[in-house]
Amino acid sequence: MEKKNETIYRPPVVVILGHIDHGKTTLLTAIRDFKVLEKESGGITQHVGAYQVIHDGRKITFIDTPGHESFSAIRARGSNLADIAVLVIDAVEGVKKQTKEAIEHIKKANISTIVALNKMDKPGADPEMVKQQLFKENIIVESYGGTIPSVEISALTGKGIAELLDMILLVAEMEELKSEMDTGEGVVIESYMDSQKGPTSTVLIEKGIIKKGDYIGTESSVGKIKNLSDFLGSEIEKAEPSDPVIIVGFENVPMVGERMYVYQSIDEAKSKLKQKNNRIKIDDDYNEDKKYLDLIIKADALGSIEAIREILNILPQEKVGIRIIKAEVGDVSETDVKLARGSNAAIISFRTKTDKIAEITAEKENIKIHKFDIIYELSQKARELMERKLVKEKERTELGKVNVLAIFRTEKNRQIVGGNVTEGEVTKGAMLEIWRNGEKVGSGKIVELQSGKKEVDVVKKGKESGILYQGSEKIKEGDELVIYKEEYIKEQL
Repeated sequence: MEKKNETIYRPPVVVILGHIDHGKTTLLTAIRDFKVLEKESGGITQHVGAYQVIHDGRKITFIDTPGHESFSAIRARGSNLADIAVLVIDAVEGVKKQTKEAIEHIKKANISTIVALNKMDKPGADPEMVKQQLFKENIIVESYGGTIPSVEISALTGKGIAELLDMILLVAEMEELKSEMDTGEGVVIESYMDSQKGPTSTVLIEKGIIKKGDYIGTESSVGKIKNLSDFLGSEIEKAEPSDPVIIVGFENVPMVGERMYVYQSIDEAKSKLKQKNNRIKIDDDYNEDKKYLDLIIKADALGSIEAIREILNILPQEKVGIRIIKAEVGDVSETDVKLARGSNAAIISFRTKTDKIAEITAEKENIKIHKFDIIYELSQKARELMERKLVKEKERTELGKVNVLAIFRTEKNRQIVGGNVTEGEVTKGAMLEIWRNGEKVGSGKIVELQSGKKEVDVVKKGKESGILYQGSEKIKEGDELVIYKEEYIKEQL
């Protein structure tokens, strides 16, 4: 058994950042396929969010941030989990907007950096150009007199992967990464509801040892570890610092980014931790004079909910705001549909299912469940739904005037009248107002139009016209008809 307060050297925790399409995901996949721990398992699960490799007999932990929604949530809660950041840059395209954003994240986290110059297999790759661009961002690589190492790689072909892993271990050695071996602590990096196992979380162990059977707690959930697995899903008895582990045993789904502690009992965990609901909290700061799009969000993981909230917050909300009245992990249920009906809310389903009763109820109540696998498409739909909430203004354009000379036929809600176009023109399908003795007495629509006993679409000033009018008010000889059209102005968010 490890002594209390004993310290050990631990594996480095690495995060890979960079501009979209510069190869973050490809690099992580290449590293995983190149060096992933060889164990018999069903493979890496969808929600793990971290994995380990062994290089030269030493472990390296990677936080799977490319497209991994939980990272921003973890960062937002002030947990800088990584020791080393690998900044991936396309050696053809160079520094882009998201590259600069990644640099800012790295600087704020104050962690060691390695520049990975990717796509060196492509014609046009220019590492010197990239280094010069980085110099302007105060990222000065070693070959330019700085302290930041750079490695030329091709995530696609595997070139330079071994060298990058070598560099990570070298930087880690220089950092002398250590951890105390007292009571176990970690950070939740992913969390979701497994249909068979129940609340399931990936936790990165930061200090101490956690074991199967330990009592655990976060700010929002407590429990006892029923099942402890490595990132591949293979059962293990214990985990040490920098290990990513999958934990089954929380009473409810904990929030991504929360710290997890080990306790002597479940009662101790409950007494020391502030309990919160595992749903995403809703702000109460609403403007009564403003229109709102109410949303019910069901997702596969809390990390996904965090990402959805983040991208929805980016949408302009001066004219139409977004209210999330419910956001939780799990399938769309009948309760969700009934809530949508009662609150006139839209249901957003992200990478999750709809149970049969909910489907039947939704169809019966004519409630659409919007299903998505891509956050960008979800954002586009939310914008569309917000635009529908806008009060559309009508713009009126007067077309012409008609002096009524004769009434040819009168039915319940229709008349055929004849008159002279005195101003502008008369258009089929246009609206008309009936003016009598200087007062408006009614309105209606022009259904058909004739000139010279022929059906036409337009009759100009100075011509006589036959008009099939539809409206409740009856036109009389001597009335003046004001012809106009109305168009909705599409308001911008």
